[in-house]
Parts: sequence; C-alpha cells; structure tokens
Amino acid sequence: MIPPLPARHVHLDFHTSEHVREVGARFDKKRFQKALQLGRVNYITLFAKCHHSWCYFPTQVGRRHPHLVKELDLLGQQIEACHEIGVRTAVYITVGWSANDAEWHPEWVALDRAGKAMWMNPPKDLKPDTPRPQVSWKFLCIASAYRQHVLDLTREVCSRYPLHGVFYDIMFHERSFSKAAVRQMRAAGVDLDDAAATKRWHEGQWVSFMRECKSAIAETRPQATVFFNGRANLDSADASLTEQTHLELEDLPTVWGGYDKFQPRAKFFASHPVTADKQMMAMSGKFHTAWGEFGGFKHPDAIRYEAANMIAWGARCSFGDQLHPNGEMDLATYRNIGEAYAHVEKVEGYGLDGVPAANLGVWFSCLERTDASTPVAGVVGGMQKLDHDYGVTQMLLESQIDFEAAGADSDLGRYATIVVSGAQCLDRAQAARLTAWARRGGALVVIGESALDAKRRRFLIDVGATYVGPGRFDCDYTVAGAALADGLPTSPFLNYDRALRCRPGRSAEVLAEIREPSFSRTVATYCSHQNTAYGEATAKHPAVISRKLGKGSITWFAHPIGATYYYHGARVHRQLFVNAIRRVHTKPVLETALLSAGRANVVHQPQHRRYCVHLTYGSPQARGRTSVIEDLPTLTGIPVGLRVSERIRSVRLAVAGKTLAVKRSAGAVRVTVPSLNCHEVAVFSY
Repeated sequence: MIPPLPARHVHLDFHTSEHVREVGARFDKKRFQKALQLGRVNYITLFAKCHHSWCYFPTQVGRRHPHLVKELDLLGQQIEACHEIGVRTAVYITVGWSANDAEWHPEWVALDRAGKAMWMNPPKDLKPDTPRPQVSWKFLCIASAYRQHVLDLTREVCSRYPLHGVFYDIMFHERSFSKAAVRQMRAAGVDLDDAAATKRWHEGQWVSFMRECKSAIAETRPQATVFFNGRANLDSADASLTEQTHLELEDLPTVWGGYDKFQPRAKFFASHPVTADKQMMAMSGKFHTAWGEFGGFKHPDAIRYEAANMIAWGARCSFGDQLHPNGEMDLATYRNIGEAYAHVEKVEGYGLDGVPAANLGVWFSCLERTDASTPVAGVVGGMQKLDHDYGVTQMLLESQIDFEAAGADSDLGRYATIVVSGAQCLDRAQAARLTAWARRGGALVVIGESALDAKRRRFLIDVGATYVGPGRFDCDYTVAGAALADGLPTSPFLNYDRALRCRPGRSAEVLAEIREPSFSRTVATYCSHQNTAYGEATAKHPAVISRKLGKGSITWFAHPIGATYYYHGARVHRQLFVNAIRRVHTKPVLETALLSAGRANVVHQPQHRRYCVHLTYGSPQARGRTSVIEDLPTLTGIPVGLRVSERIRSVRLAVAGKTLAVKRSAGAVRVTVPSLNCHEVAVFSY
C-alpha cells in the first residue's frame, strides 16, 4: 500500500497548440509558488506531454513545444518550485489522444473495422476552416509502435525528475483495427468479426501496457504512484483496477452527470475487494463548465461544497485548472480554491482512511459488466445498466438513506437490507445466496429484471409470484396501497416505463397496483400530446409485491424504478421507492432528515475510536447546460441518530467546535445539530 496521499490537489492542464507563440514567457517561480500557497495546495500534477503531442522539458524521446521560450525547462522549473515549498508532484503523460503524433505517424492511429481513423467528436469535414467541435481528437493505438514511444518517454521523465507520481490519460477506447493490432490479433487466433473477442483482446492489451508502464517507472522511481485515467470506472475490469496504485475519480458535476455521480462511485470502490484498500481522490474542476475552458470560474461556494462532499465520502480532493500558455498562474483561481481548501484543512482528518458503516447494501447491476439491458419503452436506445445503479443511489442520497456497495464477494451478514438495482446481474448461485440471506432475517428489495433468469423466462428469485412476461403497453400507472401511500397521490400516477407482468401467489402481499392504458401510442392509435389515459380496471399484475421468507422478506418492484428516476426524476417514483425501503429497513445505522438537496454519510474510523457523520447541503440549479451552486443557505435544527454497537461517550461538531447534548432512544444515540452551512461533521466518539 502506498503512503498516505496529500488531500489538497490541483491537476494543472497544459494542452498548448503549436499555433500559440511565446509559450511559458511569463512563467515566474515566485508567482507559481504564491498561487499554490494561496490555494493551500499540497499536491499537483504537472505536464510532461499534452494532447497536442508537445513536451515541456528538454526531451530526446518526444518533441519539445516549438514555441516554448528558449532554454526554459518548464516542467523542471515547476517541479523545483513545488518541492521548495513542500508540494508533492506528479507528471502527466497523454496516451489515447496525441494530435501531432497522429499526423506524423498515421500507422499509430486507432482504426475502426472499416479502416477509418477513430475520433472523439470528429469535425464534420477536415477542411482547414471547418469549426472544430469541443474535445475533438483522434485516438492512438497502443498495439502499434506508439506503445514503445510512451514507455520510452516515461523512462526519460522518471530518470530526469524527482517526481512522486505519474498520471496517464485517455485510456478508454475499446478496440482498434490498425495494421499492427490486426496482425497481432490474427497471430493470437482472435476472430476479427467477433466483437466480444476483439474487445477482450484489447482489454488484455491495456492491462499489459499498464504493467509495462509501472515497470518502467519502478526502474528509477519505485515509490511513485501510478494512475491510468479511463481504467477506473464502475464497469472497469478487475485486472485494470488491480494495476492502479490509487484511484482518481474524474467527475465534473457541472456538465458530466450532475452532483450525484461521485458518491456511488466512491461507495463502490470503497467496498469492492480489488480497490477497498486503495486511496481515492475525487476530481472536479475550477471551471464553470469543463476542461479546456480558459477564463471560466465556479463560485467559491461551489468549490467548497464539492470539496466537502469529497471528504465526506472518504476521498482526497483534486480540482482541475488550465495554465495559460504564457505560463502565468491565475491568482484569482487559487484564491477560490484556497477558500475551499481552508475548509478541507479543518475536516480532512474526519473523512479519510475510514471504513464503510452503513447496513443497507446496493447490489450494483454493472457488476455483470455487460453493455446494456433490453431496451425499455420510454428510453431511447434502452437503459444502460449503470442507469439503474445511479437512479437507485440518487433516490437514496436525496432521502439521506446511507448505503454501501454490495456484491458477490461481500459479507452479506453486515447488511440489514439489500437492494438489487434493476438490470439483470445475478446468476443462480448469487440469487440462491441472497435468498438464503433473506431467509435468515435480511430484507431483500429486488427491482424489475434483477429478479429474472438470463433468458427472461422465469423468476430467479422467488418473489412470491409467477413471471408472465413484459408489459403489453408502452406505459402504465401505479396506485399505491396503504403501506406505501405516505406522501403519494391517491389517484394513479404515470410510469414512463412499462411493468413486467407477474401472477402473485398466496404468499405475496400486493403493496401497489397497476392501471393500464386503453392502448399504446402509435400512429394509428393515439390520444392527446403524450400518453394514453389509464383505464378503470385494476390490472391483474401488480406494481409492488412483498412476501415473508423465514425471518426476512422479499419486496419486488415490477418497474425499473431506479433507471426511470434517473431519466425522468419524478418525485412520486422516489417516494414510492423510499416508502418501500423504510417499511423494511427499520434500524438503519444513520437516521437524519434534510431537504432533498441534503446529503449524509457515515465514516467509521476505528483507529480513532469514532464515527463521523458528514452532513452537506447545496442545491444545484440548471443554468444553460451547466449545474450551478452559488447559494449556500444555513439550515437549523437537524436531527441525527446513530445506531452502532459501541458505547458512544460524546458527540462533537468538527466545524463549529461545539459539544452536543446526547439522548438515547430506540437503540440509537440522538443529537440535534443546531446549524449547517455547506458542511458539518458530527463526531461520535466511543
């Protein structure tokens, strides 16, 4: 295991075109140091080679930027400046995108099956005056001689500079049919027409390349960290995750999936057996939108909120910046980052290096690692497996129901409740294990196709019903029964996706019913602008059923309610789901109540004999294509209950510095947090 990573990081982009002159002309070591000190930064990633293929140091392997000012070793000067003030350094090397390399060496370019260059966001044509889309680059192929070029550059940088880590970028394209790749696949007996086989072969290429990079680094920098960006996703293969020394989770919430994408990823990696002992760093940006935005600024409150959530979910902090081509650091940027990192300095010790503590597990559908489930009406192109996972976790986050990631390798005995998120992801053995766990007293909540066998012919988990088949119409409506009715309308509410049909048996209790429309919306039969109204009769197949099983229970949702919420965000669906969870999950580790923009997480730090309850509040607003946080109101009178086996001695607020009065009831230690602005930590010591 690598030594503890610093918690306050900046990723300093420097993708600088050859069309820019006087590169680095305004670099000043003292100003560079002043910026980092203003930002309270203690770790930074600096550029050895960028997406334009240029290097920023005297290189014999690559090509020095043609307009980097004479005699300037920009990378070397930056590293020296950092080390003088105690800031650790990693270096950045591009892999998948390298624009000029692609022109100088067309044999290095990744090709599709038709032999055409593979692009990210290609221009509509290649005329010189054609506008170029944002984030538009050709992919390069690591099965080609380009692979050796990257390895040679790695050795050169590591032998030249006293670096602490290497960050390799853009390692995610699935396959290439370059001449070199085709030759090697044929030699390995790979069927080029078999998409799965070519994908597996390329996955093996990435893993072997990762190992070669690590070996090259270790020749001169055996203590250096190594991260391969693009190989640390929820659906990344275990072999790739194994090669990471740590994880840097790149989530730009302003434009990439919103403010609830990072938390489930952090939960997943904290529990996944391959990554549970790896340190995490969460990555956002200082930009209003995303990478490559010169002159873009988030409000300091947004950076503080994002940093607080990183710490709250057990991750170090990283914010991206882009250095101006002239090399001059923007002090306004580092004042903004410094406001956030001043808060991080106070609280980082209460969030890092803890262990999971929740007793509700979410069984992620992506663990099966296939591309997509069967297309479902209401979602163009079908729902992706991760959409089920993100939808379920988003509903839990908005309801402050703490959770951990469960899976085939988990100790199920630590959970009181398990939710299987909605896409097919279980084999027979896993289904039998979950059923046996429920029989011993667990509350199993299974959503949609998660309960079906691989051929979608019958239930793999006995939910107390016989599977009939998919829904007959393009949508339907739910009527909640008394057990799930809290906060819901008494009339039928719309489901944007149809239910699976089942025939309940005697052991099943119907918790919610279905009304079907008279017909699906087609060219020939339609009504009004959107969906057909519901009929008067209750359908024979229900929306939610439950059955007792031994000492436990199984609840089944007929709709893909997680993915539906991810796409449509209707409050009624979240309320139905949360009502069903709270019906069976009666003794959670954490109990609290915040508005839906509030987030709560428990971190257990046994080495300090304490549980840290993190409460955050920020309400993103959609403005244009961007989610913006700039108003952080103060909330008051927040109840917090913690139900753990240890005897809690005291509860103290880490930010406010106050000790709270403690009450004990219903097996929980209870306090009231008097106020919350952005982030507070209630520290329960035992």
